[in-house]
Amino acid sequence: MPDTVAKIFRATLRRLKADRRGIAAVEFALLLPFLLILLIGMSETVTALNTDRKVSQVASAAADLVAQAESISTSEIADIMLAAKQIMLPYSDTPLDVVIASVTFNDDGDPEVDWSRNKSGTAPWSAGSAPPIEIPEAISVAGSSLIVGQSSYTYVPLFASMLQNIFPRAASMTLGDTYFLKPRLTTTVTLTGS
Repeated sequence: MPDTVAKIFRATLRRLKADRRGIAAVEFALLLPFLLILLIGMSETVTALNTDRKVSQVASAAADLVAQAESISTSEIADIMLAAKQIMLPYSDTPLDVVIASVTFNDDGDPEVDWSRNKSGTAPWSAGSAPPIEIPEAISVAGSSLIVGQSSYTYVPLFASMLQNIFPRAASMTLGDTYFLKPRLTTTVTLTGS
């Protein structure tokens, strides 16, 4: 009887060793977590890159629209901010901050804010003060002016809340861009209706 049990045991082991039916399922089960992490990472990266591109488009479009005018009213700036909201679609414009400003350079080449407006219609940069951004020396020409379009966006990845304990820096990131354009029709674009 013990011989029979041993033969049955050996035969079962040989049969199991030769059976390959479950290998693909086991390999898939081992690879699935890595594939899911890769898929989520690619999705988050593409969404962040698309959002960053739209944030840059907002700054560029805002500065470009103002640079094409001789003077601009506060209601026209409000319309530009509505256009910024449309540019951001399908993403939310709630975390978006937009600043449009006119900066003039004095005889020494030092910049001074003429006027500025943000999304809420207020002046974030004090008129008469130096702008709170770095302006490249190559475009700092004495006696000239610039239109500045600046946008920033606090991007929160979709899966950040689930992975915040593992990747604390993935909770949010700030995207932004700044554009400097020369007025096209006048030396300095003036703000009316303030």
